[in-house]
Amino acid sequence: MTNAQWRTVALGKVTTLAATWNPSRAPSDETFTYIDLSAVDQAAKQIIGAREIACAEAPSRARQLVARDDVLVATVRPNLNGVARVPEALDGATASTGFCVLRANQTELDGGYLFHWVKSPDFVADMVRKATGASYPAVSDRIIFDSAIPLPPLEEQRRIAEVLDRAEALRAKRRAALAQLDSLTQSLFLDLFGDHTTILTRWPNKKLGELLDFLTSGSRGWAEYYAESGDLFLRIQNVRRDELVLEDVAYVNAPDTAEAKRTRVQAGDVLLSITADLGRTAVVPEGIGTAFINQHLSILRTKALVPRFLSAYFASPIGQRQVLGRNRQAVKAGLNFEDIRSFVIPLPPLPLQREFARRVAAVEKLKTAQRASLAELDALFATLQHRAFRGEL
Repeated sequence: MTNAQWRTVALGKVTTLAATWNPSRAPSDETFTYIDLSAVDQAAKQIIGAREIACAEAPSRARQLVARDDVLVATVRPNLNGVARVPEALDGATASTGFCVLRANQTELDGGYLFHWVKSPDFVADMVRKATGASYPAVSDRIIFDSAIPLPPLEEQRRIAEVLDRAEALRAKRRAALAQLDSLTQSLFLDLFGDHTTILTRWPNKKLGELLDFLTSGSRGWAEYYAESGDLFLRIQNVRRDELVLEDVAYVNAPDTAEAKRTRVQAGDVLLSITADLGRTAVVPEGIGTAFINQHLSILRTKALVPRFLSAYFASPIGQRQVLGRNRQAVKAGLNFEDIRSFVIPLPPLPLQREFARRVAAVEKLKTAQRASLAELDALFATLQHRAFRGEL
């Protein structure tokens, strides 16, 4: 296939418009399936949250009738690339006007090729460039319809879509494997220590305050110390459910002050989120270097518990219930030291806690390998995308 057989056209020239309707004008006891912006998983590029709504309660944005294989493109925050393809199960559903609905003219445009195009870096960059609104950037349907798509002959489009589908399927398998490994830690926890209905009756209990050697929280006074590089500055986005994530990190040039010394973490510390999304935990690993916490996190330091056990306990249903039960929103949002010290903690034998930590370490090793494999697949997919829409596959 030579590039001479390719052409560049506006998306609006090779797509057709979706029909519209007004559910509020239908009988009030009828229902419809609604796809709003939150229904699209931006990472998986799939619709995962469509819901049934009574016509009498229809949102004003519920207007667009979609069909199988339509491609939905979120018009807000185009950098997040909220796109999805309508599956057969949602044929006839109603989409929000927050989406631009692209329906391929099948005599000129393959739906799979179209879907891969709107996921491409070239398309995303074009939309980001054309978006307006500083705090809530968005593009119009017209901008999307006027945007250009490289268009080879139909058979070549299908071949390109098939190649990218196969590569995407490999990435999906890796993501699924990682998701299974993420759930394995809690499965191990339940197997060794019991579920949330029995764990506190199965083992002796103590208040966390009786088990802590050190407890503190971060402070707000770090703005002047932010830097392009230096010491790690851990924030709430670095702490998930029983996992420390160092993908989006900040750096500081820490001062030699008592405040900095107080908020410096050590290997084995358990970090706990105490504002916003409460109850996230993570264990500080060996080899992290010099790192500090901000005001949304606290440090729990203890020799009476294995840190990995304590972190997993907070991530368990009963741990989460204790955390949320102390979040007195009417008075304050968050946890104070009194709240933290009052948590009831089960005390399985230390050898059993260490065995749990050993098994989790093995799982983490597998996750590291899977992440590396996924990173390689992501790089391969990016290369394929780059070549595919330039006629180089």
